[in-house]
Amino acid sequence: MITCTAVVTTTILAVLAFFEVGLNNIPVSIEVFRWIDSESLNVSWGFHFDSLTVCYVAILIEIEAVLVWIQLYKNMFILWISRLVMSDKTKNNPAYLPCPFNSYGLKGFRCKYPFTSTFPNRKKINYSTINNIKQTEQEIGAINPEFLQWFVGFTDAEGSFTINSHLKKDKFTISSFSFMFKIALHKDDEKVLRDIKDRLRIGGVRIYKDECIFSVTDKKGIALLIDIFDKYNLNTSKYLDYLDFKKAFHFYSNRSEDLNPYMIKDTILELKNKMNTSRINFDRPNDSEIVITKSWLLGFVEGDGSFFLKRDSLTPVFTIEVSGVQLPVFVKIKEFLENNLGFDSYSFYKLKNSSTIAVAEVKARNANSKSSVTLIIKNINVLNNYLVPFFADMEFLTKKGIDFKDFKIICKAIYDGAHRKQDIRALILKLSNTMNNFRLSTYKGIAVALTQEEIEKLLNAGSTVERLLDGRVIDRDTKKVLPRQVSCIYQICEQDGAVLLANSLTEAAAIVGLYPDTLSKYLDSEQLNGEFIEIKNHKIKRVCVFS
Repeated sequence: MITCTAVVTTTILAVLAFFEVGLNNIPVSIEVFRWIDSESLNVSWGFHFDSLTVCYVAILIEIEAVLVWIQLYKNMFILWISRLVMSDKTKNNPAYLPCPFNSYGLKGFRCKYPFTSTFPNRKKINYSTINNIKQTEQEIGAINPEFLQWFVGFTDAEGSFTINSHLKKDKFTISSFSFMFKIALHKDDEKVLRDIKDRLRIGGVRIYKDECIFSVTDKKGIALLIDIFDKYNLNTSKYLDYLDFKKAFHFYSNRSEDLNPYMIKDTILELKNKMNTSRINFDRPNDSEIVITKSWLLGFVEGDGSFFLKRDSLTPVFTIEVSGVQLPVFVKIKEFLENNLGFDSYSFYKLKNSSTIAVAEVKARNANSKSSVTLIIKNINVLNNYLVPFFADMEFLTKKGIDFKDFKIICKAIYDGAHRKQDIRALILKLSNTMNNFRLSTYKGIAVALTQEEIEKLLNAGSTVERLLDGRVIDRDTKKVLPRQVSCIYQICEQDGAVLLANSLTEAAAIVGLYPDTLSKYLDSEQLNGEFIEIKNHKIKRVCVFS
């Protein structure tokens, strides 16, 4: 108690003396009391301040203040550089720099910690995929590249990147961050998630209620995923989430021991809070491209695609539907299908001048829903002759492969006109009622599977139609044309040698100068076998497409 009282008293007197000398430039002496007072020894407790003492103390205070400011600015500068490197904005707008001096009225990062705070020493975590690049290259090289492209497409459809913040016991302060990649499917698709786990040799699989989840949370696993997604780009807006996820992962894993925890927290939260459902900027970086491959497309279809039958009209349909922001991806998918399904020049012309492969935007139904974009193919000729063969030689990994096999059977039966028989029609409908959600183990209704005998009957159903060389389809028994199944364009040669193509009978009739019905009668009256007929100084014929 005596010591504390003496220290407090000394401090108060020293401050008074310090300011008295500093303000009035007058030496000050303060004697509190004498300890020893004798002829041989005189000891007293007091203070003597002159201008030299004040200058010396002031210099010490100034040096200490400078050291504090240097330490403060060192930490702020490190964060500024890291944010500058990671910022997407600085790539396209050099005028924007995430300035660390916002506390002084400048735009940029805001300092949220007291200037006099001391920073605890933190052990530097030196972890980077760059340091392990040879190892990860070897690991990726051992994996089938077709599977990796499939995996990237499947991730575009079903995967997610998440940054999790962990709180201290007070349930308020963030203590740390963790990173997770996840694919969640129906529990019936557990096999494909275990297949992914085994092929990549990372992560774990667990079942929760009706959901099966593949997740990767360890640093080595995340690093391998980063190398995969750097080699094979994601194509949807999930690519933007991946970029933020990667930036946060590298920043947090390689954070400097000198960085203040508040700086780390703010940087990670800034990236986290613009990902996934919080994302409002969907602009893709200029240096990235949307690249569609066959394996990527299969993976994407296994996630977001659907093979089904419209039961009212008995129309097979292939469709992919996702949120409206993915329109650029769907445009690329359409281009890829047009260029890779093997269409001849006449079929390609028909394709480009019709909605055979259609990409449509669907507006949000209400304030709580989002717009969507759909790619749809329902032309039986394109489905049976092009799309089904395109996927037939590929390996489906999910249960959608079973839907595809049933879809293939249905397309063949309808293409051959077997559905015009009542018993075959009934079998087609019965088969469609076992596809997609009807085949899930959680389906509450009753799905009656076809017997082997019924499947054989459907596979061996005879054709009821005959397809002519000019694209017309006729009833095998009555020989009458079935107008809805005609698949052709019109080629017209003019006198000057010019060759024109018309997408429809109406367009062709307008070029020739006849009514559509009149032109149709001319064309139907001849057994052309691919030959031209002459009408009003024009040569014209039907050309079969999508055969």
